[in-house]
Amino acid sequence: MRPFAEVLNELCNNPPDGRGKVTNVALSAAVKSRGGDIGHGYISQLRLGVKDNPTCQAIVDLAGALGVHPAVFLGGRRELRTAEGPGWRPTALSTLFEAVHPPDRGPWSPEEVAAAISSSGQFGSISASYIRELLSNTSDNPRLKHILGLADHFGADPAYFFDDELAARVDSELTDFLALRELGVVEFVTRLAERTGDLSPQARAAAVEGFRQALEVGEGWSFPLNSRRSSADHT
Repeated sequence: MRPFAEVLNELCNNPPDGRGKVTNVALSAAVKSRGGDIGHGYISQLRLGVKDNPTCQAIVDLAGALGVHPAVFLGGRRELRTAEGPGWRPTALSTLFEAVHPPDRGPWSPEEVAAAISSSGQFGSISASYIRELLSNTSDNPRLKHILGLADHFGADPAYFFDDELAARVDSELTDFLALRELGVVEFVTRLAERTGDLSPQARAAAVEGFRQALEVGEGWSFPLNSRRSSADHT
């Protein structure tokens, strides 16, 4: 993902609405006209990369003042749809906690997620208590590195936390994934992948055929010996 400073500089130098370059003072004034409060000195530090960890609200305010979608600062789309007012999606994190975890266990705990993010060192530190606040919507203003760390832990696109269009596609896939996991398909496929090297080509082909029959025909898998016995009974 591109550095925040790089994206902000590009938007200020080449605004999408075709106006001339936006100065730090002008951008600060535009933010304030929309009800936000970001000083031009802080904007300068963001553009220089001296500061690189703005809050979620600062990201939304800067995007709104520049006429772009906040997801652009997280590697997502720039275009803002008509009447769209994007911001932090309060259900995004709880959805990831529910859906994304190893197949042989339940959801990660906030303590586990906080420890994993903090120990990596790439995204700074985050506490389990703060993650709980985000999950309960007690807090809705995480910093950029918190967002990136959470996205990285769950293997999600950071823009998922802001972009309703992207979220609709991802959530649809997660719904299908949860259905497969409830049926035991995910766990079975995971075990199968781990043991692929121990299986003969015939066994792998039989597994594929079994899934095909179950999904397309609804008949399930025919056990080889049963098939042979059935054939013998008709001779």
